[in-house]
Amino acid sequence: MTTWKDIKLATLQKMFSSNGTTIQIDSSTQEYIYSMPQAANEGLQLLSTAGKFIIKPWTVNNFPFNNLLGNTYINSRYNSSAEYKAEGAHSYYFEIMGEVTCNLTIDAQDEQSDPVVISIHSEEETLIKSSDKYTVFKGVFDNANGKMVTLNFTSDYPFNVRNVCFYKEKFIDVPAYREFLRFDLKELIPDFYQLSETDIYLESNDEPRYLAASNYYQEADKTLVIPRKDEGVYTIYYKAYPGEITLSTPDEYELALDPEVAAILPLYMASQLYKDDDNAIATVYRNEFEVAREALSQKANVSKREEFVSESGWA
Repeated sequence: MTTWKDIKLATLQKMFSSNGTTIQIDSSTQEYIYSMPQAANEGLQLLSTAGKFIIKPWTVNNFPFNNLLGNTYINSRYNSSAEYKAEGAHSYYFEIMGEVTCNLTIDAQDEQSDPVVISIHSEEETLIKSSDKYTVFKGVFDNANGKMVTLNFTSDYPFNVRNVCFYKEKFIDVPAYREFLRFDLKELIPDFYQLSETDIYLESNDEPRYLAASNYYQEADKTLVIPRKDEGVYTIYYKAYPGEITLSTPDEYELALDPEVAAILPLYMASQLYKDDDNAIATVYRNEFEVAREALSQKANVSKREEFVSESGWA
């Protein structure tokens, strides 16, 4: 692996400021060394976003819990009321649009107790008020004996309800119930730059067990959408931003760079740092860097192993 010291040393060598084996910090090199992090970050950004991409894997598990109401994704408009019932529920999830009163009723646990009524509402209002978009509501409740639970919506105005779900499980954070699961990778992955074009794989319990995934969607090259019904572990390969270099970065820090990228990064750094000393040499280095970056950006034809199963039985 290439270290930050290797990059600094190679850069100084190109500016004729090193004896070839050590980094000397004195009046002749100090200004260069202090300016190196900024130049390195610029070069890394150019290479990783428009040249030699840094490809990393990210995995997500899709093993959804069952909806006690059945595997239906309700998106319905009601004029005055709606009701959903399930036995043995311990948590709920739904999305609603409109001005609605919502109560969750748990049947009496025994002959000596009364039904429990829980009023569900937004933090500010006793009514759910959302006329222009769907608002998510979710929560857990005690139902020790697995009694019938009823979710009632009432309103004086038309309202929309979708993705109503009762889970038998309790959760710290109740999972969303949606036909399609959306993952904003920009929020989930700190160094995320862009989704790779086709490198998404699915390891499932069905046959074939492992294959290149095809049943998914990409939205604006940063949002991954997969069907809830396609269970398994997804491995997503994405293009990553490089780690930032600072003045406090230790010499032993290993840069996540391919050898061909590490070889040309000093060219860019020297082209920026040597402008005031010898602009002609700096220009030569920049031209060499751009030629090398263009060569790296050309896609290589890499074979991939994929499998398919014929549904018609011809093969």
